[in-house]
Amino acid sequence: MGIVAARHRGDLAGVQALTDAFTDDAERAHAFLLLTELALAITSDHTGRELPVIVREISLRIAALAATD
Repeated sequence: MGIVAARHRGDLAGVQALTDAFTDDAERAHAFLLLTELALAITSDHTGRELPVIVREISLRIAALAATD
């Protein structure tokens, strides 16, 4: 959560320092996966929409953004 807070306040050096604290890429990926799952669960709970629907919509948006690059 510290990474998100640092990024939100524009502290890019803080973001870098916090991400460097992970010992390897697998640990970093796992942490970001957990954060993503938490954010999606909160979104689902708050909106009352099913998690798979939210994930599908995000996937489609990512695909659309990738297609414009």
